[in-house]
Amino acid sequence: MNVAAQQIPSIPLVVLTGFLGSGKTTLLNRALADPSMRDTAVIVNEFGEIGIDHLLVESVVDDVVLLASGCVCCSAGDDLGAALASMLMRRNGGALLPFQRVVLETTGIADPGSVLQRLLSDGALAAQIRVQAVVTVVDAVFGEAAMGRYPESASQVAMANRLVISKLDLIEPSRIDSLLHCLQSVNPVARIRFSGRDEPAAHDVLFGDADSGLDPNAIFSLTHRPFHQRAARDHTNRYSTYCLSWDEPTDWRDFKAWLEGLLIARGDSILRMKGVLQVAGRTQPVVVQAVQHALYPPKELASWPQEARRSELVFITRDFSRAAALRSFCQCLPDVTAA
Repeated sequence: MNVAAQQIPSIPLVVLTGFLGSGKTTLLNRALADPSMRDTAVIVNEFGEIGIDHLLVESVVDDVVLLASGCVCCSAGDDLGAALASMLMRRNGGALLPFQRVVLETTGIADPGSVLQRLLSDGALAAQIRVQAVVTVVDAVFGEAAMGRYPESASQVAMANRLVISKLDLIEPSRIDSLLHCLQSVNPVARIRFSGRDEPAAHDVLFGDADSGLDPNAIFSLTHRPFHQRAARDHTNRYSTYCLSWDEPTDWRDFKAWLEGLLIARGDSILRMKGVLQVAGRTQPVVVQAVQHALYPPKELASWPQEARRSELVFITRDFSRAAALRSFCQCLPDVTAA
């Protein structure tokens, strides 16, 4: 295994998603007005759907425009991955300003998993970008109902690193607890923030490093939380979150073969997977992440987050039980005792 040779891309990318009417347009507008977002590229599905027309200054090339904040914005149509590849090519060739970060905004009914699969499976893109987070905006008024009625809404919540609850001023405080319980039952590992209440700067909402999804301390402590076999409640009970953990060092080739096979066979049901792995023959831990059929490039950390060297994988799935995941693991890695 040569994790060190797989360089983490230098340009961070955040996928901004949320169901129809959730308020992601408002969040994006506020972010673009923040001076800290200068040197940012913004890619949206349909340009007219995003309320940034008043920020346009001039056309730069083709469908790319310069915003008053200094950002560049591109209308992507249906293929966000192709638009990103085009912008990176023009950036590297000097036709665009050398942006330092990317916000990729999806339509309200998009499945962010398909977007991430496109990005992670493209070697040219993976060599230039780093998927830092999926930020999902949830409507405080209709968010819980949307999760129960529309699978796309529940998937957007399940795949998020960060959840931003909007429109808090439109509901009674007593209703917030119910929404929080619903969100945490589907995705107990995402950080939740409130739009308009004790709100951090827009840059931190989108690009804060504390919950980037590669934090080994957060991943390593997950097995101590009471949700190993936890299924989401009531209308979202197709979704579950659980963890596999073991103490023995793991052969990387065997582990990679199992995980890739699992993602091929059951990727539609594996919304997110992330974990810390103790690899045989290496002293540093390795962070592994996957979204549906796509596997992130592994990242070797400088040190373990605590003394115990324990491998842990956290899954957020739909219609794929912990028993099935454990059975698959034990069949392919019989010398490892997972629990």
